[in-house]
Amino acid sequence: MLFSKLFRKDPLSYVEKGDRLMTAGRFADARCCYEEAIGRLDAATADGADALASLRQKMATAGNRMAEMNLQEAEYCLVSGDFHKAEEHLELSRGLADDVTIREKTEKIFALLDKAYPPVHGHKGGGSCGGCGSSKHQVDGITDYSGEHLGDADRYELLIRPLPGDLPDRYAEMGEEFAYGYLAAHSGDREKARLTFERLLAGGDNDIILYETAIISHQEGDSRRCETLLRRALALNDTNPLCNLGLVQLLTDGARFDEALPMLEKMVERGILADQAMMFLGEIYRAKGENDKAVDQFTRLLPGPFKREAAERLVMILEEGGRSDEAAYVAKQYLKGCC
Repeated sequence: MLFSKLFRKDPLSYVEKGDRLMTAGRFADARCCYEEAIGRLDAATADGADALASLRQKMATAGNRMAEMNLQEAEYCLVSGDFHKAEEHLELSRGLADDVTIREKTEKIFALLDKAYPPVHGHKGGGSCGGCGSSKHQVDGITDYSGEHLGDADRYELLIRPLPGDLPDRYAEMGEEFAYGYLAAHSGDREKARLTFERLLAGGDNDIILYETAIISHQEGDSRRCETLLRRALALNDTNPLCNLGLVQLLTDGARFDEALPMLEKMVERGILADQAMMFLGEIYRAKGENDKAVDQFTRLLPGPFKREAAERLVMILEEGGRSDEAAYVAKQYLKGCC
């Protein structure tokens, strides 16, 4: 093999280990292995230059996967209103991404944050680990995450940008009246939002408007109407990820596990918010006392963006089942506080 001829001190093992770690979703560790291999490569020959290019591509791929995961975390933080944490994940994504599309998406969200909260950015760059570095700092006086510093258009874009799949583009095309209703809903003016959405629905059903109306119904305590609206939305578009997740959550909250399970399995099969669906599956199996199935679901999530949440639940189940050694191993690998 090419690598075996070019490396000293058996660095081929680093390449093979890096490939295994990539398959397992441990992209940071894989990058370390590839970097170690590059350090041991004799790149003075033509074959060595080819091997170096191959390893650099592997490192770029690992970096892109890490950047995507940090971008997902940043989008989740935006939805949760934790703009400080979102910024940290965006910084990591910016530093890791080689892919132009990922970098452009990262910079676009950064631009919106800069317009909304210019005082937030207390650090730029930095090579500290996202799990134990600057995430602990707070900026005094920044406690309002409502986006009031933005105009309506920018605020609307900031709110819809983290939505899954093609929804950001679809929401962007919904029109000005819908956007004002959406902003009203996120400002706590449910009455204005509901009237706006109902007026739009009078012109014909739309899965997005039905979903947003369903959310308002749920907030107002009308779970029955919420379910009816979600099912109408799914009848129009059964691939809408928010409608799928919303109905699953409604069923789960009502302990209607037997109805939620087939929906979740289909979501995983079709790739509709598959990680979130697997988390729900694990939680349902745990609630039903089917711990072996729960362990299987949470184990499958360990390489992905929900690895910490999955590991926490996995450790709890293993400890409850007397499998302390396995629980300790999972905790050491995934809950040690540093990525």
